[in-house]
Amino acid sequence: MKLNAVACGISLGLLSLTSQVEAVQTEVSEKVYLGVFGEHYWADWNNVDPSNTLDLGESFGGGVELGYNFSDYWTARLEYTLHHFNIENNNDHSKAERFGIDALYHFDDSPIYAIAGLKRMDAYQSFNMVNLGLGMRHFIADKIALSGEINLYEGLNENHTDVGIKLGINYFFGETSSAVKKEVEPTTVSQVETPAEPVDSDKDGVYDVADNCANSEVAYAVDLKGCTVYEEKEVSVRLLVNFNNDKSDVNSQYLSDIKKVADFLSTYNKSTVKLEGHTSSQGNADYNQKLSNQRAKAVGKVLASQYKIDDSRISTIGYGETRLINKADTNEAHAQNRRVVANISTVQRVPVKR
Repeated sequence: MKLNAVACGISLGLLSLTSQVEAVQTEVSEKVYLGVFGEHYWADWNNVDPSNTLDLGESFGGGVELGYNFSDYWTARLEYTLHHFNIENNNDHSKAERFGIDALYHFDDSPIYAIAGLKRMDAYQSFNMVNLGLGMRHFIADKIALSGEINLYEGLNENHTDVGIKLGINYFFGETSSAVKKEVEPTTVSQVETPAEPVDSDKDGVYDVADNCANSEVAYAVDLKGCTVYEEKEVSVRLLVNFNNDKSDVNSQYLSDIKKVADFLSTYNKSTVKLEGHTSSQGNADYNQKLSNQRAKAVGKVLASQYKIDDSRISTIGYGETRLINKADTNEAHAQNRRVVANISTVQRVPVKR
């Protein structure tokens, strides 16, 4: 339990330290490196001698390692370590040798790497161990790097868990190139790039970066997003067709006026027209009622036959002599009252001019 607590504390300390170390990326053209290291080792060995009476404690030892980089991520290494363990309750020491092999996995863009290995320890007796650990490498020159590791060793022949902390130095053979992440130097005035002038391609007063409506017409007002501003406006057309006395034939002089109504209906295809027929006060009222209907239908027939307006959009009504616009008993007044009229209007969205 004591060793596990020590291991956890040291692991947290190593992670904290690595988070503060400046990251270094080094490319090595040659794959081989050689390293030397010192290691502080906490053992958990009881009764390791043939007499089963000797307990070994902690040790400070040293060793060498030879590594080979298979790729940017994977490294294999051989290791030899010589330890001199303290003998519990004794001022003497015990020599021990350790041999082993490790696989190292290097995390991308990080000086930290993971360790997994197999070891053999020769003390009073020999036994095998597996180890898992965490390491960090920091280049101090193109070919030289400092390393620090913490490993947990688990016995395969014996039930024990040990902890080892290594500090070492590695030398890489061949050419290397290091790219160190440095602090950004303060930018001088001469280094500041002049921002590009904002562009207004459609000349509507709104720069392209904020313009949601490209190619809007310059003649019309736009909103903050560069889109044309519209307003609702009523549009209308009025028709007046006069008739000769006691006649319902449409005089050709009014065809151009009827065409304007047809054009309006074609433009605003949801609009309809109501044709209102009227007569003068001359003659019988019942007869005048029929005549006013005939006059309205005559104009509607011109719209449908000559200008192809659908019958469903045309309605007619006759008012006879009930709606005189001039009640005088004169020829002029009678001529004004003999008529067909229509008023058509609709609401249209029209762009607002600048």
